[in-house]
Amino acid sequence: MRFILIFCSIVFTTTGFGQQGTLIDATSNCKKGEYVIMEVRMQLEDEFQTIEGNEAANLSRIAIFTGENKNNELLSKGFSGYNQVVKYLNQLESIGFVLDQTYSIKGNSLLITHYVFRKQKR
Repeated sequence: MRFILIFCSIVFTTTGFGQQGTLIDATSNCKKGEYVIMEVRMQLEDEFQTIEGNEAANLSRIAIFTGENKNNELLSKGFSGYNQVVKYLNQLESIGFVLDQTYSIKGNSLLITHYVFRKQKR
């Protein structure tokens, strides 16, 4: 029984990691003038854990949407702090995206921030 539990946890862990992509992979087909949205979704209690994060947060994630990257949106599950968000913001800028606007949506248990970027020629 113990072996089955360990085996299942390893399978589920590696399956979860396999679904996470990289920012470069997700945005590689974007052309000049196209928009992407980076979504930072946090559980409200994560608001107060901006440095240490909350890896156990089920609903927290960072995703990128390009309009054409279906099933390749997820960059990370959980929330490991705002340094992770800044890392992705810097990566987007370094590959030619410029921040166009940001907006937040606050629900009962989630805080969602959308960062809208536009691809510029570099």
